[in-house]
Amino acid sequence: MTDSADVFWTQLQSAWDSDTFESLSLTGPKPADAGEVRKYQLRPVEINGERLLQWTAIDVRKRQKHQNFTADESWEKLRQLFGPCFTSGHLRTAGEETQLRWSKGTRLQRKVTARKTPAAPQIRSHNQAKQYLFPEGTPASFLVATDIMLPDGRVKKSRYRKFRQINRFAEFIYDLREHFPTDRPVRVVDYGCGKSYLTFAVRSLLVDRLGLQVDMLGLDSNPDVIASCEQVCQQLNWSDIRFRIADIATAELEGPIDLAIWLHACDTATDEAIARSMAVEAGLILAVPCCQHELHHQLQQAEAAPLLRHGILRERLASLVTDALRAQLLEANGYKTQVVEFIDLEHTAKNVLLRAVRSNSTQEQRDQARAEFAALKQSFQVQQFRLEERLQALQQPKPS
Repeated sequence: MTDSADVFWTQLQSAWDSDTFESLSLTGPKPADAGEVRKYQLRPVEINGERLLQWTAIDVRKRQKHQNFTADESWEKLRQLFGPCFTSGHLRTAGEETQLRWSKGTRLQRKVTARKTPAAPQIRSHNQAKQYLFPEGTPASFLVATDIMLPDGRVKKSRYRKFRQINRFAEFIYDLREHFPTDRPVRVVDYGCGKSYLTFAVRSLLVDRLGLQVDMLGLDSNPDVIASCEQVCQQLNWSDIRFRIADIATAELEGPIDLAIWLHACDTATDEAIARSMAVEAGLILAVPCCQHELHHQLQQAEAAPLLRHGILRERLASLVTDALRAQLLEANGYKTQVVEFIDLEHTAKNVLLRAVRSNSTQEQRDQARAEFAALKQSFQVQQFRLEERLQALQQPKPS
């Protein structure tokens, strides 16, 4: 059967989009154009939750070289190779096999036959199988409602990073599950909730997975995103989440708060959220800071001059010192604090998470943390630190 090449490209894209693509091989090299490579084999692989195509190049000595590309990168590479450099191909999908051959370099012949035993493609993973709290293949209503997952449980390819981010954050909360009350609703505040992916994930985890009741509040200063969140809540028929248009620094909060969360609150917004959470003695604080500029022009230290004279190194050092000072202030105020790696979803070095648990630390331990905080400030000649100032302001008695 003779067809135009356009039909093949449509068939290939359709197989990839429907997850039925299994393999593609290119053979029949033109020695003058293909070089030493005699054959290419393409198979789907999954790396860090992202679906890619693994290209295996086999040369004249039968040596193999592997490279991984996105689908778009692969289609561009295929157009450069299939036809100009290789004359034959073999496409396998879950239900069909297609033999391909270029005739006189201008027309593509396709012969399609049905497979006797149709099968779903096997995607090989370069990583150990990850057991997510919200696994792919199992529909989660909030993931479907927020356009991350399809109704059949498949995660949209463009939303894999957000999918992994949600699961990673949920894992941190699940690990702290023994801290949640069981005799009353768990009170949760999400500062700067945005589209509330985390808010919905935490609600599903606590209610559906742990069998707890919740009383949740999402805060954001953008009326449009609050309206969108409320619409999703109505769609899910969830009445235990409230949303409020409010700024972090001025939002009305009342204790007790069992869990305070936020993701990528920029610059000193993280300090506002930490200060407000400590002021109402939140039991657990999980924060993923974003950009941090407060200390960028303050840092001064003779020994660190080679670092500080380069903008990108100064920026990274400022972020590290900022989070170290935040952790020490949390410790000084009675929180057992860890700074841990979150997940590198945004291709940024700013991927740390502050995890603080209110503890019964002694006054001696708090004093030591405060002394270390002061010493770190002094070593880099930090004159102003927003979190310290906000804590002092919130801890002052209110005028009667």
